[in-house]
Parts: sequence; C-alpha cells; structure tokens
Amino acid sequence: MSGEKPLQRQLASQGWKQFLAAKTRMLTAYDLAKDMENNKLVKVRQGLVAEAEFRKWLSEFLPKRYAVTAGYIISPGISSKDHMVHYDVIVYDQLESPVLWVEGNPDSSNQGQSLAIPVEYVHAVFEVKSAFNRQSAKKAVNQLSKLKPLLARVDPPTSRAKMYLPANFFCATVFFELRKEHEKDFAAMNELVNATMIRRFYGGIILRAETLEKYNSGKITIRNENVNAEPNSNSSLSFWSTSKCLKYNDDQYLSLLLTFWEQHFSEFAFDILALLKNTYQPNVLSSLYCTGSTALENGSVIETRYADPEGYKLFQEETAAILKSKGFVGFEPSDL
Repeated sequence: MSGEKPLQRQLASQGWKQFLAAKTRMLTAYDLAKDMENNKLVKVRQGLVAEAEFRKWLSEFLPKRYAVTAGYIISPGISSKDHMVHYDVIVYDQLESPVLWVEGNPDSSNQGQSLAIPVEYVHAVFEVKSAFNRQSAKKAVNQLSKLKPLLARVDPPTSRAKMYLPANFFCATVFFELRKEHEKDFAAMNELVNATMIRRFYGGIILRAETLEKYNSGKITIRNENVNAEPNSNSSLSFWSTSKCLKYNDDQYLSLLLTFWEQHFSEFAFDILALLKNTYQPNVLSSLYCTGSTALENGSVIETRYADPEGYKLFQEETAAILKSKGFVGFEPSDL
C-alpha cells in the first residue's frame, strides 16, 4: 500500500536464534558421543559423529542442486596405482554428476556411505575435526594439502577430459569446539595458516568455545597484509587471535584472524552459499538473513565479557575494525 513505510534493514534480523538451533543439534549429538566414549559405554569416535552431523546439517541447508557426501574425488589425471584420498565432506553437483561407485555396508545410512565423484563436479571439500588445537590444525592442513595436484591448473573450457577441480572450487575447515585446556594453544593458528597456501582455501569455523555462551562461534578468516606482522596472542583464543604471516608475493603476506561472535555461524553458512555461486567477496556480508546477536538485539554492539580495561580497549578497536570490514560504516572505537 502507498501509505506504508518501506522496510529497513534490521539488526538483529528475524530468525537469527532459530537458525542457531541447527548448530545446537550438531553439538548435542557430538556431546552424546563424547560422553558415551568417555564412559566406555560404547566404542564410538567423536570425530566420526562430528563429520556425520556436519554432513547432515549441510545437506539440509544447501539448495537441492548440491549433494553432500564423504568419499573420493576421481580424476583421469591420477594413476590407478596412486592411493585414493578419502575426504570427510564433499559437496558436488548432484544434478549433473554421475556417482562412479558407492562404498559402504548394508547397514549404513546414506550419510554414512562414501561415494566416488568425478573431479569436475566437485565444488567444495571440508575437513572436520573435534577440537581446535595445534595437532588437529596440522592434521587438517595435511589432509587438505592432498588436494593440491587437483588444484595445480584449471581445465580449458573446451577440454573433454577434465582432470582438475573447477575454478570456483573451495575448501575449508570445521572444528566442533575450542576446549578450555586448549584456549592458550596459540600455535594452532600458526599451524592452520599453512592452509592459505592451498588455492581457494576459505578459512573455517569453530562451532563453540567451552568458556563462552552457547551462541558464540569462532570464525577463521584470511587477512591480506603488506607487512610481515607478528602474531597477536591475547589471554585466550576465545577472545581474538591472529596467526603468523606467510609470504605469498613480493610484498604480500597472508595471515589468519580468529574472532568469536554469535553471528559467525550464520555468516559461515551463507558464505558457503556465496562461494558455491561464485559471488563470495571477502570481508563483505554474503547475506542479510539470520544476522544477529544478543547485543544487537538489545540495541548495542558492546560486548561486556571482558572487564579488563586494556582488554576492553583492544576489543573496542578490533570490533570497530571488524564492523567496518563488514560494511557497517561510521563506527569508531570511541563509539562502542
């Protein structure tokens, strides 16, 4: 109607808490497996449950064009004598792709099967780990590095024998938790930064930190630097942290930034969609859906969980920088 006011962007936007229910379901299943394993009730690996739960969520979230599986990426450029690499989570175009074979036992569900997918139909690979620490970060990098032969080139459009992953392929990491015992394991960031040398590495997500409220997730993003900056290690990884820099050009360096915020899980989810559609832009919100936090819902961008004055000053500066990078113009540290 002509008399109605136009809609304006809302912070926090509708449904942000409901969207986080999916993260809660993943972590609930993971915690049950962890408890059963710790109590020796059953022999189950938490990591396998984490992988299965993440695949289940991702398959429910993504448009139906994309299917999610564990399994193998098959290229005619790789010899049959070479070892086939098994990946935790593969996203592929199920409308176009054949499935070369299915590996599994008769009792396994579709989510538990491993499929072999031709290389040209694979759009993403995720490496899933239980806890974020230096050992798991190193293992994740080592596994994703096995993609390098398939990323060495891009097939010409006219090629009839595709041997490489598509130009818009990406890979990422998923860690289910940052445990209190690992919150000062800053070396984990320095291990994970090695993944920036893999073409189209996105970064990743830590679904929760043991010392933070349930809505908070940690987002791992890539930063471009023009100087070899020292890593920034604060009192805890659950506050914010940067990795060491890796040189990738004459005067360009890459590092990783880890921050925790209630909005990060939804940002991660819609970044995945943008990456699949080839519309992703670093440091720009991929979607306005489900953007929100408790502070924003209450009309504030101030976090109060750090009472230390110096720590809060750092938080002000970092928050202002992050908000600016995400398109929230006009914010200065003194405004927070």
